[in-house]
Amino acid sequence: MIGFTLGKRYGIPTVAMRYSIVQGPRQSFSNAYSGACRIFSLRMHLGYSPMAYEDGLQLRDYVNIGDVVRANLLVLEHPETDGEAYNVGGGQAVSVLEFAEVVARTFGKPARTEIPGKYRFGDTRHIISDISKLKRIGWKPQGSIDISVQAYVAWLTEQPGLEDYIAEADQVMAQQEVVREVHDR
Repeated sequence: MIGFTLGKRYGIPTVAMRYSIVQGPRQSFSNAYSGACRIFSLRMHLGYSPMAYEDGLQLRDYVNIGDVVRANLLVLEHPETDGEAYNVGGGQAVSVLEFAEVVARTFGKPARTEIPGKYRFGDTRHIISDISKLKRIGWKPQGSIDISVQAYVAWLTEQPGLEDYIAEADQVMAQQEVVREVHDR
């Protein structure tokens, strides 16, 4: 709201873009919260199994970074978007377990996703974006989760001296009491 207010007051075209779960190359290795693609891919690359919190059936709306870029460029080209908010998502609900299967398939390994009986405090059960408003101005997602994962894995495997950030991230979330036992709900 502040952005829209200032935009109106000073005559600056303002558009709010609400991104769903953006996936693709260059996500931080060390950030414990940087997304399923990073977490699952890094775990598999380092020899761990993917791990899903809750029951792995949470639904997410993953969007490819290239689609996010195209959405941003599109609203810049359309003056009628001034003062509007748009959701940018992948256009389909995908469970966390399904996403883990895509990562495993990309690595050419079986998907043996661990479900440790824990959850991340504050996580929303299902996150799905309504992208119909953005579609009305000519945008639609083009990058599938397969494309996002393939691009991320290709980039990941090119990184020299990759450290094992998994234990460190797990420790940070435990210290901050972000990850909790399911029976503690």
